[in-house]
Amino acid sequence: MKRMKKLAAATAGIGAFLATGATAFAQSVVLTDPLGGKNLPAVLNNVINFLSTTIAIPLAVIMVLVGAFQMTTSAGNSEKYTKGKQTLVWAAIGFAVATLASGVTTLIANILAGH
Repeated sequence: MKRMKKLAAATAGIGAFLATGATAFAQSVVLTDPLGGKNLPAVLNNVINFLSTTIAIPLAVIMVLVGAFQMTTSAGNSEKYTKGKQTLVWAAIGFAVATLASGVTTLIANILAGH
């Protein structure tokens, strides 16, 4: 019985707060545009440009250096030389994919826009 009274009092209190508080605060709420006035393709293009210039280029350079180091220090060991060569190939493939990503988003945006 005590629990029912506490539950009823708590429910009434929450209901009263919501009824009065929601109307009091509703006039001061300002919603801003989360995209800053830009459309979704522009935001995606900015993200891809950031990723390709900030991450892909330095990562590709580092992986080329790692692959070249592996090849240089192989000392005639064909397995180490092949591993270095594969590192160079995968670095080139990764950089090509990152470079083509911006072109693919532009292509998809043009197809969806009907251009």
